[in-house]
Amino acid sequence: MAGGLSTWVKTLAPLMLLLFLLAAGLHWMLARPVGQVAIYGEVAHLDQEDIRQRALPWLAEPFWKVDLEGLRRALEEAPWLKEVRISRNWPDRIKMELVERKPWAFWNEGALIDEQGEVFYPHNRDDLNLNVQLVSATDQLQEVLSLYELMSPELNTLGVKVSLIDLKPRGAWQIELDTGVTLLLGRDNIERRLNRFFWIWKNWTEQKRQEVDTIDMRYPNGLAVEWRQSRG
Repeated sequence: MAGGLSTWVKTLAPLMLLLFLLAAGLHWMLARPVGQVAIYGEVAHLDQEDIRQRALPWLAEPFWKVDLEGLRRALEEAPWLKEVRISRNWPDRIKMELVERKPWAFWNEGALIDEQGEVFYPHNRDDLNLNVQLVSATDQLQEVLSLYELMSPELNTLGVKVSLIDLKPRGAWQIELDTGVTLLLGRDNIERRLNRFFWIWKNWTEQKRQEVDTIDMRYPNGLAVEWRQSRG
């Protein structure tokens, strides 16, 4: 009997040791902190300290417990981030792929518009050098974007680009070209007036185009031109 008990204890001891080691290993694994954060993506305007402060509270959890969805949402609240993809790589690595917005135009005083037409409000807007400025009420932005899309193909064939579209509070349109020419389109028949401008511009000589300051298209069947020299 004593011999049998001794043999049983000898057999049980390695098993208990194994279970203890497994429990200790599991506890260590569950309590293991995030050991590495790998960040990928081409970013030019992102505030890295802002991203760090947004991420730290989430990364303070044990590695296995990090709420990846919560971390993603917290990061995507940063104005410059369009998308964040996060994955957990065992044993202790968090991988973050950052997709930064690509600014296309200024909008009003404090906002930018990205290449997908989405509005965002970064704090470092004034550091940028963009070629397009849009001005409108919030509920008229889509009208402004639609007019830009309507004009641009024809202007490109003429070697001219839009630098400003200003939709006034009462609905009148003012457009500035990268050549410095200002177009006054008024509130009605915008597409017809633009087509009239395109036709006239095509038929003017290059020298005449360079002398133009403002073209007022608000007349039913004509236009008025203000020349640069007349302003001086």
